[in-house]
Amino acid sequence: MRGLSMSKERASNFAAAAGLLLAAPVVIVPGSAIIMMIWARWAFYQRHPDYVQHSAPTVSRAISDPFIGEPFAAAILAVACVSALALVPLSNAYFATIRLRTEGNPVARASLRRLMYVVLAVQACGTVGMVVCTQVTFRQSHDIHMVASYFFFVFQAIAILLSGILATRLARLPSRDGCPYLRLDSTYSRIRRYLAFVTAGFAVFYLFLFVIKGFDLPIPEYDVYHFYTIHEVVTISAYIFHFMLYAPEVFRMTRSLVSTGSWRLEAGTMA
Repeated sequence: MRGLSMSKERASNFAAAAGLLLAAPVVIVPGSAIIMMIWARWAFYQRHPDYVQHSAPTVSRAISDPFIGEPFAAAILAVACVSALALVPLSNAYFATIRLRTEGNPVARASLRRLMYVVLAVQACGTVGMVVCTQVTFRQSHDIHMVASYFFFVFQAIAILLSGILATRLARLPSRDGCPYLRLDSTYSRIRRYLAFVTAGFAVFYLFLFVIKGFDLPIPEYDVYHFYTIHEVVTISAYIFHFMLYAPEVFRMTRSLVSTGSWRLEAGTMA
């Protein structure tokens, strides 16, 4: 009995280690991008004192300096890779949750599956925009960089908003047992749902600041632009933090998958 207990403990520890191994990059890599944004602005202030005397630098302006832009682009490329890899189990989890919660409701199932496909397509557009706008800076092409930046900000905000709508619709459906290694956890889904709408609000306010910064206002232009550039970092950080909140799901699903030995998905999971 003691040997069996130790074997179970080792299996449990191995499952937890596997969960940490896959979940850690979902926190560490995107989290490093937030640090890189703060560093990029700080480094630009140190390296370009003449510029910052008359205007606060956006992230786009900061990474136009190759000393700043090259490591920043590498960090964002790593974020894109981690996001793409994480989307595989997470999208499986969403589809499995949709399947489980729409038993006997084919109309809701079809609607939610369509919404999920839209979320994935919009997320892909946002990720491509994020990569392109960091790989192609103002030094290479101002127009390409700006178009890619619009793609990133707009499509990423829409993807997060739609994910919040999807989570809200799923929460209104009855919960059922099944596929414990794929189901989304209701607690984290609820947190991400609320954060999705907050983040979308940040994005709308960022767009508002983007528009009004070009108008004559009763406050100094530098102050408006400075607040605009700070809010840019806040908005992008909210995008990233929303994704980081999937780490507990990745940990839980991996641990459950390893501990139960369910290495292959059931054929009906993706139906």
